[in-house]
Amino acid sequence: MSTEQPLCHLLGQTVRIYKNKLFTKFKENDIEITFEQFAILNLLYSGKDFTQQDLANQMQKNKSIILRQINSLLDKNYVERTRDDQDKRKKTLILTKKGISTLSQTRQLGNKVLDELFLGISENELSVFRHVLEKLMENSESHDSNCQC
Repeated sequence: MSTEQPLCHLLGQTVRIYKNKLFTKFKENDIEITFEQFAILNLLYSGKDFTQQDLANQMQKNKSIILRQINSLLDKNYVERTRDDQDKRKKTLILTKKGISTLSQTRQLGNKVLDELFLGISENELSVFRHVLEKLMENSESHDSNCQC
């Protein structure tokens, strides 16, 4: 009988550990932001125009969940909605100066957490890990099947 943890379990646990450590760092630095909001700020910083629906699709989340996150970011003045010049019904989300500043802070904290987690892991191991994750992403885009861990 194998005592190895299934890969899906290990991936899930690793993500939870990262999220928890990151959230702790945010709290220690008086930054009131969730992991999902952090992800949204990162997407908006990419330079692409995003609507709420675009964010929901990109993050594979329900539109109403994204709406709550966006409303919280609006309340904190991290993002604002702008009207599209061609389609007045379409509202694009952009980062404010405060949002960009907060994102810069949170990214620095995120890098510190990653440095802690990657302690003792060689550059080669990280490169292989990144490659495997990229392949998993590619496979998820080309195959619409259930995870068989």
